[in-house]
Amino acid sequence: DGVPADPAPPPFGLPDAKPPFGGPSPQDPAAHLRYVFYKYGMDDKDIVALSGAHTIGRAFKDRSGTVEEGYLGGTAYTKRGSPSLEKSETAGGRSWTKNWLKFDNSYFTDMAKNDPDCITFPTDAVLMTDPGFKPHFDLFASDQAAFFAAYAQSHKKLSELGSKFEPAAGIVGV
Repeated sequence: DGVPADPAPPPFGLPDAKPPFGGPSPQDPAAHLRYVFYKYGMDDKDIVALSGAHTIGRAFKDRSGTVEEGYLGGTAYTKRGSPSLEKSETAGGRSWTKNWLKFDNSYFTDMAKNDPDCITFPTDAVLMTDPGFKPHFDLFASDQAAFFAAYAQSHKKLSELGSKFEPAAGIVGV
């Protein structure tokens, strides 16, 4: 699934949302995602699965500067009074999905709809077209269970980076 023999060196961190991207290809979102995640031992499936976490949450102007909406603004899905806000006490920002408080596969099913009240950064959109990402994107759009299984595996891999387990086999018999 495309893990390079010679992964990029640190610094580690989150991917950039918009160009110019860090790494060797400042205008290529696919190359940037691989530059960031391959050094963690992730592959294309991991990148697409972990990107699906954008099903929940929002971007804010004052946090990332990548959207116009802050805490006092919002979209049809994030402003005060929106049914999508549900019980959240923090309004504003711009979400990737309409129901941004529900973890499901709507990041994959809805992205191509180009909803003007949702964000799709270049690093999101490339998942629908890049030959290495697209098969996983399409699978997760059509099969929520496959997305959940891949996400769980990729999130575990990400969460355990740098962890040392003693005993190595884990704790058993508890």
